[in-house]
Amino acid sequence: MSNALHYRPVEGRRVPPFLRPWALVQQELATLFRFRWGIALFLFCLLPGLARLVMLLIAFGVLNFGPVQMQRRLAGRTPPELLQFDPRHAAFYIEPVVSVLPGMVFFLVLTTVVVARSVAGDRAVNALELYWTRSITPWRYLLGKWLGGALLTSAITIGVPLVLWLTALFLAEDFALLADSVLPLLRALGALVVMTLVWTGIGTLLSTIAGGPNLAMVLWIGLTIGSSALGNILSRVLREPWLRECLSFWDAGAVLVRWSADLPQRQVSVAGAATTLVVLLAAALLLAARRLRTEEALQ
Repeated sequence: MSNALHYRPVEGRRVPPFLRPWALVQQELATLFRFRWGIALFLFCLLPGLARLVMLLIAFGVLNFGPVQMQRRLAGRTPPELLQFDPRHAAFYIEPVVSVLPGMVFFLVLTTVVVARSVAGDRAVNALELYWTRSITPWRYLLGKWLGGALLTSAITIGVPLVLWLTALFLAEDFALLADSVLPLLRALGALVVMTLVWTGIGTLLSTIAGGPNLAMVLWIGLTIGSSALGNILSRVLREPWLRECLSFWDAGAVLVRWSADLPQRQVSVAGAATTLVVLLAAALLLAARRLRTEEALQ
């Protein structure tokens, strides 16, 4: 009888390298939905969209809480300061996403739990050694983590405005709403796609730089709130209102989204906002590049 060891053959096929990040994308998408608290958190982040849905139902008479409906009140020309409450305009669907409250708050809650912890969480449990030395390159790993977090975040930054707009088109009596809002909204949604990728890209790179998930969360919250606070303070001290958007990476993205949809803005610098995002993204990428080496995972 032979004492030779026999191993079972490996069943399955090798996944091509360019498809391997997709497994990480799926993993990131499922992160919240593995636990009850994660599902509750995701539903919590949908609350602004549900509030806008109620406003839509009232505006089109589906819900009637009084003799005078919002649809009648909205008849005629809407003042610029009230555009965000008028379903005929793109601002109604975009402002809840790009405003500080509720937009930034709910975005920050979701991305702090998912995006900010994505790479740092794997580093804390020494999973990077397994990923980077056996199955996937560091940059492809980063790509999978980034796209997964971006797709999950896009549910509230892109999915909610799109669903609300389609609902409004279904409830409208004619095609006037479609004609008035289609081009500005499509431009705004395109800008939101870019901004979601940029915002989550910065968060994923910060997670790469951080040594652990808790530090990554602190860095992400500090950058988001701190840059906004710094912009507010300097804009008041120097009496230059455009500095508020240029120094806050969240407000900088909001400026570009509003600009793409031709929404009214006062004393903003579109070029300055774009420069802020490019510089911040480039700086985060340069700092993260050193951490995206196989030697880093083996330490």
